[in-house]
Order: sequence, then structure tokens, then C-alpha cells
Amino acid sequence: MKVVGLTGGIGSGKSTVSKMFLELGVPVYNSDERAKKLMNTSAEIKNQIIAFLGEESYHEEKLNRAYIAKKVFNDTTLLAQLNAIVHPVVREDFLKWTGEQEHCYVIQETALLFENNAQHLYDSII
Repeated sequence: MKVVGLTGGIGSGKSTVSKMFLELGVPVYNSDERAKKLMNTSAEIKNQIIAFLGEESYHEEKLNRAYIAKKVFNDTTLLAQLNAIVHPVVREDFLKWTGEQEHCYVIQETALLFENNAQHLYDSII
């Protein structure tokens, strides 16, 4: 199975292109959506985030996005540490998801493909 990375900045059309592939029956993994879901459902991520940023990181069992944004998005070091917690779990989830697909190729929509030096993980990139 071939793996195609779909990347681009905010407003570049990733979601539009993803919808086109979905309409053609091609499986599309949206990394941002899955990361948000995993940050709320993965005990591994949750425990690491709490250890890293404190109990305030979750409120009523849900990710406290406002608290986390306030902590990390103006501090590139903290943001990189948060990404180091989340990205490997998302990668594992993607690989599991890929193994469940029956199409000859899949699309992974991901905004930070080149920024994370991940281009070598794909057969092709859009």
C-alpha cells in the first residue's frame, strides 16, 4: 500500500483536497482531528501531558485547550515538548489505521510534514 502525504499551510486547501479523495473512495487520515481525539482518549498522552503541564491540562476528563494554548503556543520549547508527546502516538495510530485499509493507497493529511522532517515516511507528497 502506498502512503501519500497531503500537506500545506492554513487555508491552502488541504481539507478541500481531502474531501475530493474521500468522494473518490480513497481513505484519508486527518492528523489534526485524530490528534485532538487522541489527546482526549489516550491514557498514554493524557498521563504524559498531566505530568508535563499539570492537572489543569484536563478539565472534567477533557483536554483544557485554552490552558494548554496559553502555556505552549508562545514558548517554542514547550510546544516542541508537547509535540514530542503527541506526535509519536498519532504516528502509531496512523500505522494501525493504515493496516485496516483495503485501498491501494491512503492519504495522510498533515500540516507539519516538512517542518517535522517526515517526508521520508511517504511514497508521494501533495
